[in-house]
Amino acid sequence: MRLQNPGKKNMLADNLCAAPIVEIPEVSLNDDGKIVLISEEQEGMSNRKPVNKEKRKVALSSIPFSLTCILHKNYILADPTAEEESIMETLVTVVLDSSSQLVSLYKPGGPVLAYTSVIKDCIALTQQRVKELQKILEEAISGMEVD
Repeated sequence: MRLQNPGKKNMLADNLCAAPIVEIPEVSLNDDGKIVLISEEQEGMSNRKPVNKEKRKVALSSIPFSLTCILHKNYILADPTAEEESIMETLVTVVLDSSSQLVSLYKPGGPVLAYTSVIKDCIALTQQRVKELQKILEEAISGMEVD
């Protein structure tokens, strides 16, 4: 496995630090059934009822880490580049939390079956990636200056 861009470690830390201040805005459904943002100016003027009653902050109880693996013939390639993705037969994306609990598993349809052994291998690769990313994150956070 490889980290595509070593500069991503600062981006990872920045994104995780920003997560607690991210808010899910108020939205409603338009006449076509599509979700539309209710701006603060429109709040009292719109006759549409909001789908969610108020803005709310994104709350993460644990940090999610994901890894995408492509399956090609008898090979599993972790964290593929765009060029590598162009030859894939199918992919599997595994999301684990910081304690390696499974959060999500995504395997779209395709010609390749993802056998249990292949899924287990993808999960094992993701567990290894979680350890690597946790170390990078700890280093990035310990190097940050706090005002």
